[in-house]
Amino acid sequence: MAHSNDYVVPHLDGLPYLDKPIVYFAAAAATMELLGPTEAAARLPAYLATLATIGLLVWFARRRWGDEAGWLAGLAYATTVLPLAYARTAIFDSTLTLCTTAAIAWFADERPVAAWAAMAAGALTKGPIAIAIPLLVLAPHGLATGTPVRRLFPWRGLALFGAIALPWCIAVSIAHPDFLGYVFLRETLERVTTRSFHRTAPFWYYLPIVPLAAFPWIVPALARVKNFRATWDARRDAAVSEPLLLVCWVVVPLVFLSLNQSKLPQYVLPLIPALALAATRNLVMGGSHTAARVYVGVSGVAGLALVALTRWLPAPISLTPAEKAAIPPTAVALGIVVLCSAALVGLGALTRRPRTTIFGYALVVMAIPFLGGKLLVAVGEDRSSAAVASATAAALDRSGGTGTVLGVLAYPPSLPFYLGRPIAVATETGRELTSNYIADNVERFRSIPGSPLLPAGYWREALARCPMPTVFLTGAGHREARAALLAALPLLAADDHYAAYGPCRPPQPPQPPRRGGRVR
Repeated sequence: MAHSNDYVVPHLDGLPYLDKPIVYFAAAAATMELLGPTEAAARLPAYLATLATIGLLVWFARRRWGDEAGWLAGLAYATTVLPLAYARTAIFDSTLTLCTTAAIAWFADERPVAAWAAMAAGALTKGPIAIAIPLLVLAPHGLATGTPVRRLFPWRGLALFGAIALPWCIAVSIAHPDFLGYVFLRETLERVTTRSFHRTAPFWYYLPIVPLAAFPWIVPALARVKNFRATWDARRDAAVSEPLLLVCWVVVPLVFLSLNQSKLPQYVLPLIPALALAATRNLVMGGSHTAARVYVGVSGVAGLALVALTRWLPAPISLTPAEKAAIPPTAVALGIVVLCSAALVGLGALTRRPRTTIFGYALVVMAIPFLGGKLLVAVGEDRSSAAVASATAAALDRSGGTGTVLGVLAYPPSLPFYLGRPIAVATETGRELTSNYIADNVERFRSIPGSPLLPAGYWREALARCPMPTVFLTGAGHREARAALLAALPLLAADDHYAAYGPCRPPQPPQPPRRGGRVR
């Protein structure tokens, strides 16, 4: 987008990418216009969305429970595991979380028009899920409390939603008439109801993920769960509707995501703000002692488990050498921090010093970037194509800079970003590009002049003829392709995911015979 100034249709490797809407791509491209095509520019929209979510929670908690609750809600969300993990990840979920949090908070604050505007921005970020999550929260809450559900659909809010979301949908539909059918049938309905997206998992998939994702604040968030029966009996009382709203915010979308056939850990990120608010409400209203007792026990066990991690870590887990080397010292250091956290929370509860308790909760996640630096770098390098791209670019530079890169049944997603250009891919189905839209239309896109999609066997012809200096890149598990490439070309770089070979050298034209010292 930054190169082409096409801020309407996203493209992947030069081909239309309609699997996700426009907002995050456009925000990252606009940032790159200012900062250049850097990693920081790609990550900045997610980071800003996380900061904005913190600010929104501060505002929401302050209006309901006072200034003390405001800064506590922001601190709780900022020092929870999952928001930290995805605050600088160049995907859509942090931005989606901002939009769904804004929609739910503004509905609760009787601002439905603004809420529909937030839902429109969310729909342009990640599709219909941005509409589903707020309605899954607020419709059951309205039915439980006797509030008319009809109030969620004011005509001005719906009109504003249409004014924000429809222009882009219409523009893309004009360029690609199959867009709406693909979005609602293939990308939404089939993703929810079928296993065709290869992200299936059992119904209970999120049950172990949510406690870890919301640690440590899930403990004070659940401090008053034993009082839920009384809350339910008084559900029509406006003063009791807040905890019920937070319960609906977590439980109903969690059931929906568990029924969904496509599952990933980051899908529960929009539920974490509710747990941060629940922890805040319980702590400012006197639920700290119960939470402290539970937390001391839970974190004590967790801290000891981390210290002893290398003795019980399952051997079959696939790890790089750098990750294996970084895990033991990181686990020991974090285990000690978790034990210190338990001591601080317990001490704060005993001495009635709430700020000591709060600092104890926040300490664990605050320490992760400092103590887990080497491990985080190792994980990042394992998932990134930066090293392969560096070796590839250096090899092509040595060949005069006129060469090309050919993916052999493989497409590293970040490789074109680091190389600064699309790459050709020899593929049968196009699924290596991880775009269902491209895979569904692979033959049509293959026929476009200059298409990066080449026949699956083209790489053998390119290896034999070598019309130009070419680096061949294939998946680490493609043994046949790796053997053929290694027999003909030097290995440039390899990791647990990809291997690069080459570049091949174009054949030199035969020299004319020389006679009498003159070229004839």
